[in-house]
Amino acid sequence: MASKLDIQAIRETIVAEMERKGFSRRKLSLHAGIGQTAIRDLLERTENPGIGTLHKVAEALDLPFEAISGSAAVPLMGRIGAGGSVAFFKDDHEVETVPRPPLAPGPLMALEVHGDSMLPKYEPGDIVYVRRDHEGVLPAYLGRYCAVALADGGTYLKVLAPGTSAGRYTLRSLNAADMENVEVLWASPVLFVMPRH
Repeated sequence: MASKLDIQAIRETIVAEMERKGFSRRKLSLHAGIGQTAIRDLLERTENPGIGTLHKVAEALDLPFEAISGSAAVPLMGRIGAGGSVAFFKDDHEVETVPRPPLAPGPLMALEVHGDSMLPKYEPGDIVYVRRDHEGVLPAYLGRYCAVALADGGTYLKVLAPGTSAGRYTLRSLNAADMENVEVLWASPVLFVMPRH
């Protein structure tokens, strides 16, 4: 099943492909062999579309299932520090890719954990997946495990907490000293983790 976090990306992919191919909802219903109510629910109401429904819609639109479900590769953009400061972007021009988590459409990026300040939750070599679609910090991210980019260029994997002054944040580790009152360029919650094994 798709998660609530992903349903909007699934809908956007389907609608864009419908527009590109001149499909109305009725035409998609006929080609997919499912009722118009199911198409309406998929595009407007349901938070958890069935895999079977998504497969039928993908076939009707002549798309690989991965194009809707988001099962293709994700770029591994660099390392993220669970310890010392780690540069965010890789230096080389060839970006590696890692498998996309199941039913996770939309723009994801992957980062490799480096350091041990977040043990036992995150181990060095784990791959964390985040969605980078805005600057700054949303209030809903406080208290969550996040990829956090600082103004000094470091990128960290920490629990995001409020700082003691406006616009500043404290980055909490599980077994190291907190980084207090730092200036954050952006933060994004960890959506998925692929263990290093």
